[in-house]
Amino acid sequence: MKPRLVFARKLVAGCAVMVAASAAHADITVFTDRAAFLTAVSGSATDTFDDLTMTETAGPLKRMAGAYGYQVSAGPSDGGFYPSGSGSDIWLSGTMSSDVITFNAFSSGVFGFGGNFFGTDSFGAFMPGRTVVLSAVSGADSETFTLSNASQDSFVAFLSDHPLTLVSFQNMENDGTVYWATANNVVLAVPEPATWSMLVGGLGIAALARRRRGRSRQTTTVA
Repeated sequence: MKPRLVFARKLVAGCAVMVAASAAHADITVFTDRAAFLTAVSGSATDTFDDLTMTETAGPLKRMAGAYGYQVSAGPSDGGFYPSGSGSDIWLSGTMSSDVITFNAFSSGVFGFGGNFFGTDSFGAFMPGRTVVLSAVSGADSETFTLSNASQDSFVAFLSDHPLTLVSFQNMENDGTVYWATANNVVLAVPEPATWSMLVGGLGIAALARRRRGRSRQTTTVA
């Protein structure tokens, strides 16, 4: 077997392993600044929840943020949602304070998700100083962030180098205080072109290796 043919086969095998590993593991970055998050993505849209009414609402809800679709559910009680807010500014919270709110079924290509997260009381009013725990999953990888002393302007976002599978948030009643973890102005985002280039680049290396392998085969036949 010609040395070049052996090298090409090894290169193809190596690239296949590299691309598979890249697909299996995701890097998830946490942002706590909205401007920095929006700078890191190429396109985004916001769901304000202002179309909801402050009455008990069955879930799951199918929502749109601009052109990006998603689903949001509350569990494990399956009690649905009881949106709260201030005037025309509506916030999303579950009916039960112990429920975990989960966003999933994102449109294809959504790599980023964020929003304002804070606590509210049983009357739906903002509660200062509460803690909200957020988690993001992208394939087999996950990232958790604990937001302490949350205000209505507290912002948390996750940006992955692979499509997001789900994002969830919940309260942390570690001091016996009952409160509802609440979200507002959630943002769905697609990555910068550079991120796509990295992904496509890995596949491009594998394609280049295949072309070289083809050339090696041709050279072997001619020889």
